[in-house]
Amino acid sequence: MRWGHHVVFPAVLGLALLASAPSVSAEQYRLLVASVHEQGFHAYLLAGGLRDGVAGPGLDRLEQSLDGREFSNGALLGDRDPRPAREPVARAWGGVPVRLAPAGAPAPHRWTELRWEGRPGEHSVFVIDRTTGRPQELVRVALRGTGPIRQYQVYVPPGPAPRLAALRMPLAFLWAAQERGDVWTRHVEPVLDLGQGIGVVVGGNAGALLADHVYLIVRHAERAQTYKAVLAWRQSPDDRDAPSDHPRRLFR
Repeated sequence: MRWGHHVVFPAVLGLALLASAPSVSAEQYRLLVASVHEQGFHAYLLAGGLRDGVAGPGLDRLEQSLDGREFSNGALLGDRDPRPAREPVARAWGGVPVRLAPAGAPAPHRWTELRWEGRPGEHSVFVIDRTTGRPQELVRVALRGTGPIRQYQVYVPPGPAPRLAALRMPLAFLWAAQERGDVWTRHVEPVLDLGQGIGVVVGGNAGALLADHVYLIVRHAERAQTYKAVLAWRQSPDDRDAPSDHPRRLFR
């Protein structure tokens, strides 16, 4: 009997310690996204406002206009709503699947709003990949995570350094890397800057009439956090209507 007590007591003690150990609880996160025409984006920027990583009163006014429904409906793009990446895609991008919270009453702002619960330190992936028509190219973004809203041009990464908050890669290349399972570990994570808690990867679509795909990467903060992304689109330079009955036809 005494031997049994010596065996049981450490086991009970171990269970008690496990029960008392702190666990990482889920936090509430929000992502607000607005897709706009490039001209509507530029209308809010002041001199010098197109430098990468810049913050300032012009971007603050842009954010406030979207917060308060003052941004013109005519400059918004209505077919660019983000959605959580499907589980295999989220896993391929190093993220965790997201289950959105039920949508409440329409909020008095111009953003598309997503809410979910997640664990600090992980990241979630949201995609815009069902777009058709013009404009097709995503050229600039304004991002807010930790700190003020800042704007960035979308660049092809020149190498592993410096990291970029908004980068472009060929869409077919991203799809192939997804299938191989190394899109995040080998190609995106080494060059994407998540210092603000949010970054953008643009999958450049080779078709002149097909829109780019967008991957929004959100790193979960230690506490509840709201992230914002303004996406500025323009018509592809390869998209040109051929004249038909217009008097200035290319060929007669």
